[in-house]
Amino acid sequence: MCQAYAEALEPLTAVQSQAHPAGNLDRWNAQQVVEHLLLSYRSTIRGLEERLLKGRATQAPVTPQHEMMWRRYIGAGVFPAGQKAPPIVVPGQMDAAPMSGLALTSSLRTDLETMDGLLDQCAAKFGPRPMASHIAFGPLSADQWREFHCVHGRHHLIQLNYTISSTTTG
Repeated sequence: MCQAYAEALEPLTAVQSQAHPAGNLDRWNAQQVVEHLLLSYRSTIRGLEERLLKGRATQAPVTPQHEMMWRRYIGAGVFPAGQKAPPIVVPGQMDAAPMSGLALTSSLRTDLETMDGLLDQCAAKFGPRPMASHIAFGPLSADQWREFHCVHGRHHLIQLNYTISSTTTG
């Protein structure tokens, strides 16, 4: 997935990364899409670090609602469309200057590598059971966290490709 993001982002200048689809400021530009993903990764990173610091997996139960949401969306490989992002992952919090596509790609890689390493540590420490809770999908195992971020990333890659194609020329 990182390669697909790199291919989409790397040709962008810092100016192009700020262009909104059809000039609509309510639609995220490329940098805002990446910021949303980075905030999502960093939220997961904080949760995993907390679990490692506490030395135990979450004690929260997986509810029937969590299981239903998981099967309906992530388990089916789709992300709930049309939903507003939770405030913790809404772009505009990082106060970053306009970035080129190359810089955005580098940020994605760095955070993904950090998150992946923490997921490996948590899997080694806690095994295959749920270890940390997601706001909508409840307690997730390392494999489920990876699956969530893959499905979420694919969802936003489609959005990113649309954003780029509607704001750049040839």
